Amino acid sequence: MGQVFSLVWIVLLFGVFYILVIRPQQLRMRQRQDLVASLRAGDRVETIGGIQGVVMSLDAETLELQVAPEVSITIARRAVAARVGDED
Repeated sequence: MGQVFSLVWIVLLFGVFYILVIRPQQLRMRQRQDLVASLRAGDRVETIGGIQGVVMSLDAETLELQVAPEVSITIARRAVAARVGDED
């Protein structure tokens, strides 16, 4: 009886761990992948380093980000943290 009870506790703890930790992380990862895949020229984005700019062009792995007039940088697509929208 004690071994069955211990096994039930282990399964229960794994289930709680999955629900509280693993599943939310998978959802965040999927949302981030969807964001990176949906980027288009003209989108205003923020990088993981806090740089904001407008996407000028992009290819499979990189994108060109205009950060100021006449100033653009090339970054990896995976470095985009969020799309910055008009919140008015």
